[in-house]
Amino acid sequence: MKVILRQTITSSSARAKPLTVAGVWRVQAGGQQLLVAPNARWPALRATLDDSAGDSTGNSTGNSTGNSADVQAVDVARGSLHGVCQKGRLFQQQYPDVPVLLNAGRYLVVDLDRATARQINAGLDDHQEPCFRLFPLNKDTVLFHRAKPNEGPETRATSLTALVNSASRSRYDQLIRQLVSWPTRHSTSASYGEAADWAEGQFAAAGLSCSRQTVSIPTGGTSSNVAAALAGVGAHPRHWLVVAHLDSVNHQGGPSAPAPGADDNASGSAAVVLMAEVLAQRQFDDDISFVLFGGEEQGLHGSRQWVAGLSSSERQRIAGVLNMDMIGSVNATPQAVLLEGAPLSQDMIDGLSTAGAQFTDLELQVSLNPFASDHVPFIDAGIPAVLTIEGADGANANIHGPGDVLATVDIDYAMKIISMNLAFVAERAGLRSSMQPPAPLPLCVCRGDERHHRGDPWRHFEAQRQALLAQYRRLQASAQWHPSLDAGWQWALATKVSA
Repeated sequence: MKVILRQTITSSSARAKPLTVAGVWRVQAGGQQLLVAPNARWPALRATLDDSAGDSTGNSTGNSTGNSADVQAVDVARGSLHGVCQKGRLFQQQYPDVPVLLNAGRYLVVDLDRATARQINAGLDDHQEPCFRLFPLNKDTVLFHRAKPNEGPETRATSLTALVNSASRSRYDQLIRQLVSWPTRHSTSASYGEAADWAEGQFAAAGLSCSRQTVSIPTGGTSSNVAAALAGVGAHPRHWLVVAHLDSVNHQGGPSAPAPGADDNASGSAAVVLMAEVLAQRQFDDDISFVLFGGEEQGLHGSRQWVAGLSSSERQRIAGVLNMDMIGSVNATPQAVLLEGAPLSQDMIDGLSTAGAQFTDLELQVSLNPFASDHVPFIDAGIPAVLTIEGADGANANIHGPGDVLATVDIDYAMKIISMNLAFVAERAGLRSSMQPPAPLPLCVCRGDERHHRGDPWRHFEAQRQALLAQYRRLQASAQWHPSLDAGWQWALATKVSA
């Protein structure tokens, strides 16, 4: 048997006497930690905790790690400690009776015997990306920690600040509303195809070069990845990717059931489109690509097949991949963002932490345990990648069902994460100070091939109208508006058609 002690790491913890009891180990998740000790070590550990309750002068601090009120002893069987990494609250929803010893949102520590844990893991469908995973805990483990950003320059570059400030809250709101207007964005549905066509139209209207990749879904059907490229102007440009998954899912109701997917993942997809529109107005040393993946909810199929299609030279040229998945729901106080990567992603994590500290007031959390989103296939291929996800996403019980609606998204919070990501990508890709001239207004934002033009003509007309509005907004934002455009602007605003 072992004894588990719940403790909270506070600002006074640094002054507390360090624990030196042999055989004791820890599990840490941000500001929380568990101390684990054999029963035989419990008296010595308790004495050490009581001793450390005083500060350096011997006075009681009342909120140090050793405060007796902060100690909770629980007996568990040897080998029963398991960590859980989950999307939203999906593990807790499926296994509500499993005792949770530490709850840190995306990460849990639970009391579960080894045989049951193995049975749960073995029962996960091989063709579905698991919504949670269990792993045994038997040594010091850091599930995630609070970042300590490097100090940036006292004054931010004017061009970088202007770029971040140019990201429009109202435009982001418009983009996310469009994405949740489809009843579902299930990877193999007709609605997903419409959303993909619309997204490609937005990229094209921003003057970006677009492409599509067909994605096969092992359980049947196909989906697609939508990509847009912004060419760098440097002599030997590296390649940065900004990615998110476009699809949504309703696990309980099935492929045709309502799945608005507002937070998971219209919030991230809309952010990719907004970042593309903002960055397309500037020049960079490096290439930047924006990719919306299909098939994520069925097993990361879009990103896995994207990575599999990269040549060796293309893989080597990718400097980093920034993934946005669930960036819109506020689950914790203070508001936080989790930067999840791997040891090879540390340089990106450091840069994102610096940008987050400079441009937001978010608590910055770091995990080196990548799980269940589109950054994982890149990391598996040896490519640095980081997921930016809302802090304590385990408090979000709405995803993967009909309740993931726009009301669950806090636009202002999402804009903070977007600001951090914009600043990071722009700085790392080599932002040039001059503005990129706006792309000419396209006669048609479609590709022009027969496959794309088959189907509902009203839908294609509406996609073109939205793209035209985006171009008008770019001209307004870049102070290149001319009165001769007023009539066309008013017509595009007023004209909306439906089948």
